[in-house]
Amino acid sequence: MLKRLKPGDEQDLVKYASDPDVARFLRNSFSYPYTLKDAQRWIHYVNHIAKGYFRAIDFNNEVVGCIGVEKEEDVFCKSAELGYWIGQKFWRKGIMTHVVKKTIEHAFFHMDIVRLYANVFEGNIGSVKVLEKAGFVQEAVLKDAVYKNGVYLDQLIFTIVRR
Repeated sequence: MLKRLKPGDEQDLVKYASDPDVARFLRNSFSYPYTLKDAQRWIHYVNHIAKGYFRAIDFNNEVVGCIGVEKEEDVFCKSAELGYWIGQKFWRKGIMTHVVKKTIEHAFFHMDIVRLYANVFEGNIGSVKVLEKAGFVQEAVLKDAVYKNGVYLDQLIFTIVRR
């Protein structure tokens, strides 16, 4: 279900990432519409530049989403940020909750961290449910911290801590 991204996965990424409902709750660095060039850049980034754990979500030999954990630096070196997305066709099927749980296990076992966090934009009920089912708790609300598509949104911060 989880695999490394590789050249050849671009068309699948474009197919599922180029959806306004997927992009709506992601950072602006996640382009919409999502192009072949965006997919090529992402595959290069996760395989050659990024510091962390990044995987494609594979469903029936098709890349339908991505998940990643990027480790922080300096005084935050024991923390990492979790980010993910999945194609709309696969929402509300339990796939992402399963993938997040597996990724938490990997991150805490292999990355020398004690804190994993995820940022959720106000209104993203699906991600809130996924994170809560995976054991995250809401730690903070940053009022009007996100400016997306001409609208201010609250940023919800969810964490899970391994002691």
